Amino acid sequence: MGMISNTARFAALAILFGAMAWAGVREGLKASITSDDAVQIDVVGPDSIEAPMPDTLKVLVMLPFGLNVDTLPGGFLPRKTKRLREIALESLHGLECAAEALAFYGIPVTLNVVDEVPDSSGRVVLAQRDLVQSDVVFGPLMRENVAVVLPRIDRLRKEHVLLTEQPYRHLERGMHVRQAVSSELEAAGVLASMVAAKHDTDNVVLVVTGGSDAALEKHFQATFDAAQRAKWFTAEDSARHALLDTVHGSTRSVGALAMHLTPYERNVVVGMAGRNSRSMWAALQTELQMNDSSDVLLYAHSELAEMPFVEGALMEAWKLTLPQTNQVLWQDSTRWEGLSAYRNLTGLYPDKYATLAHDALIDFGRRMHPWAPTTTWARAFEWAPSPDSASWHNTAWDVMRFEALAWKPLDSCAAILPFVPRLFYTEEDSLIPVPDRYQYLFPEAYPDAIKTAPRP
Repeated sequence: MGMISNTARFAALAILFGAMAWAGVREGLKASITSDDAVQIDVVGPDSIEAPMPDTLKVLVMLPFGLNVDTLPGGFLPRKTKRLREIALESLHGLECAAEALAFYGIPVTLNVVDEVPDSSGRVVLAQRDLVQSDVVFGPLMRENVAVVLPRIDRLRKEHVLLTEQPYRHLERGMHVRQAVSSELEAAGVLASMVAAKHDTDNVVLVVTGGSDAALEKHFQATFDAAQRAKWFTAEDSARHALLDTVHGSTRSVGALAMHLTPYERNVVVGMAGRNSRSMWAALQTELQMNDSSDVLLYAHSELAEMPFVEGALMEAWKLTLPQTNQVLWQDSTRWEGLSAYRNLTGLYPDKYATLAHDALIDFGRRMHPWAPTTTWARAFEWAPSPDSASWHNTAWDVMRFEALAWKPLDSCAAILPFVPRLFYTEEDSLIPVPDRYQYLFPEAYPDAIKTAPRP
């Protein structure tokens, strides 16, 4: 139901990936070599195969294929180039499936695919006509390549959809810019509001690393404290709904976290640091294992789910909860047809890169033609202007909990039972003294205890 035209360069890429070659991936597609600059992928209706319809959505896609990258001695590609090509192909296959879905509902799409990696002279091979003729630009994925092409995109005021996280200077350029990757600041705020609502009287401790995710840590603390202050109507409320307790660690350690944990109330430990703080997460896991007498719930950055050293049994014991995005909604049967099309194309089900690219193009098609009943694979994008109202950000997040050795939405997880304090005894069966501030919880052992503020 369409036409695919490949360049000689892209044919070389196809040879490198063997079974992932373009030619013949679906029955009925026609292939021919037409251009030295880009791959033209036309997904159009049956009555307009030779010439796109006037209302065809023209999509310029910039992905890191690295066609001009030299191989290492022995004929192998650098590891980074190989991984970038894998991501590029996954993203491209997601875009292709989205284009076919839009074409099925009468929205023809032309994908103009170019290599974002500069050639040997350091120049990104992007013809001006490619930009002029496009309705929207997807990519580049790599930060350094975005910096090169964005002045040309801004000059033409083309809609620019970014599929990877980019710095502030690349985003706040105007309302034609859309960050498709869900905002991590939004995730930190969602998590803080949830913790403040569910655990406002528990011992909530934030591990502050001060590393690359310091902005997330500050935003979590500000949101949590604001939610707590909103509950202060009497003088006693400030003690009952305490502000956030923080422990200062680093990207490699959790500091004096052990001093902030207690077995006499529920401990809610929060970490907003991501992959750059793997050592901290390893240390935190060890610290919590050593404090096995304490009741602990763990809320974390979404990237903790991808760290293999965190044991599943511990994740379930601590009821690990974190925000996730680009999660395919397998439970929704309306997604199955599109997911099957991707599997028929690649032999695999889509990963996060393919899912994000697919949903970004579906979202663009919806905004251009709201009447089309197209379906994203994951949760639909939720666009909100940035604080400076200088760009659009995707704020869609799903909060998941690890339960029964699988990630589940919170509404399908079992309720967390109320915390019940208990006394501890030595091996000689003698009572371990309870700190003064918690003695009121045990009137039989401490009949004269007076209730004090649980935390300053």
